[in-house]
Amino acid sequence: MRSPYRFFGCLGLIGLIGIYASAQDLGSSNKLFGGSKKPAATTAKKKPAAKPKATTAKAKKPTAAKTVARKAPAKTKTAKPETVAAKTKSPAKLITTAAKKIPPARSKPVDTRFSEFKNVVITPQRRPADSATKTPRTIGPPAPSAETRRETPPIAPETIEKFEDLIEEGNLARDNRNYIAAESAYLRARPLSPKDSRALYGLGNLYSDQQRWEQSEEAYRRALQIDPNSAIAHVALSYVLTQPLVAPDLSSRYEEAERVARRAIQLAPSNALAFDQLGVALELRGQIGPETESAYRRAILLDTTFAPAYAHLGRLLRRRGQAKEAEQAYRDAIRRSNDAATFVLVAEVLQSEQRYAESEKLLEDALDDDPRNPSALFLLGRALTAQRKFSDSEAVIRKSLEVSPGSVIGNSLLGDLYARQGKFEIAESALLLAVRYATKYERRLLSQQFEAIGDGYLKNNKRLEAERAYRQAIDLDADRETLPGKLSKARFSGE
Repeated sequence: MRSPYRFFGCLGLIGLIGIYASAQDLGSSNKLFGGSKKPAATTAKKKPAAKPKATTAKAKKPTAAKTVARKAPAKTKTAKPETVAAKTKSPAKLITTAAKKIPPARSKPVDTRFSEFKNVVITPQRRPADSATKTPRTIGPPAPSAETRRETPPIAPETIEKFEDLIEEGNLARDNRNYIAAESAYLRARPLSPKDSRALYGLGNLYSDQQRWEQSEEAYRRALQIDPNSAIAHVALSYVLTQPLVAPDLSSRYEEAERVARRAIQLAPSNALAFDQLGVALELRGQIGPETESAYRRAILLDTTFAPAYAHLGRLLRRRGQAKEAEQAYRDAIRRSNDAATFVLVAEVLQSEQRYAESEKLLEDALDDDPRNPSALFLLGRALTAQRKFSDSEAVIRKSLEVSPGSVIGNSLLGDLYARQGKFEIAESALLLAVRYATKYERRLLSQQFEAIGDGYLKNNKRLEAERAYRQAIDLDADRETLPGKLSKARFSGE
């Protein structure tokens, strides 16, 4: 799907890794989903309903950990409306959002994250005033019927307390890049309050941080089953659907991404993230005309500080042959990047244009702000590899594996790095580690990498090693039509 990345160097692996490591653009992407540190204030001030507005606050240097769900005083009986406090630290495309209402016994304003757009604050939208009372109603899930209330037994206060503690534990662990602990906390929280979407949303966020797209998609879908009127969860799902998986149905995924983004806009018409994501989905569907440009410009109009929308607009204008206007949009994007989240998002778009040297500086800035940002590490490793700075690239990729142990993308990038240097045996070892954790679509990507390694072996007349690599490729994706012929050539060409 990402033609700009499908160039192969000596073996073609950098193209495959380019496709995999990138996200919602046409040659790379925006990684949302990172962490966020604990803000100084516990809640955000509610803006007047008449003028909803998206704003971006400057990211703070990592000091105290930010949490996805914050506790309100125990006496509060009304859950706060959905809020997005975004501020991210990772190349993975941060959006922060509130989840559901919390039981009256222990109400908490929720500040869950949809990764990279950490600093974006979205004011909740309002439905039209009720004709009788003229009182505006906040958008949210429909109230449960009396029958449902009778069928759903009340949750014991101690269970609510435990659920809230686990959500906070998961949020803090994610903010600190302790993904194993965060996943464990969210998984333990889920059964305690099945009608609360926050545990699932937290899982979706941490999987997105690590580019575990299939698992992230499943988590967001299940969260939306519980909370179908969450605008930011729709944006998150749309984002994941635009990731470059090695899937046979990409066109249908992009169509769904567009539909989901449009639904997010219906739910939150002043959400800049939703309009930006709509533009990305349209662009991936090959639509580079006025509607796509309008979506990006609408995002900019809603939030003039939102750097990723400028970068997306720049890429679109370049594709339409408007080079001068594209360069200005890119400059605007870079100038407005002021935290790890936006550094990463803009760097991804630059990489989609194969502007690796420019992206390198932005990614270094991101890591200065958040040294353990997994997406920034992935993308920087990729940029350094593309520029043949192999020693520096290896150090960065290995650090990413410290942050995200067992990462498929990290080991895949490492395999590509070694293969480009002709170190095929070490490349195989890295890819075999990736196989242990790979999902269905990831196995297809790894199959392509093993095939490329087999080609390298065969070129060097190492037929037994080539046969081994081709067999591994077939085990990962038996439907690849090129593999049987290559395997036969490796087995019999020297006889």
